Amino acid sequence: MDHNESMREFGHLMEKEATHAQEVAVELEAVLLLLPGEKSRHLAQLQVRASRQQAKEFREMARRVKES
Repeated sequence: MDHNESMREFGHLMEKEATHAQEVAVELEAVLLLLPGEKSRHLAQLQVRASRQQAKEFREMARRVKES
């Protein structure tokens, strides 16, 4: 595997991870309304934000790899 091929593979992996993080955020948002306790809802909201941030960072990394 040459350098360009490994970089493409890495970019693809980052896109895949970004998609996964986004899906986790969406699933957590759906469950959020069903959680009984305020503390549980707050923790889930924090995790939603973290998952969305992670997706954003993975997509940015994939974009940088594609540009290089």
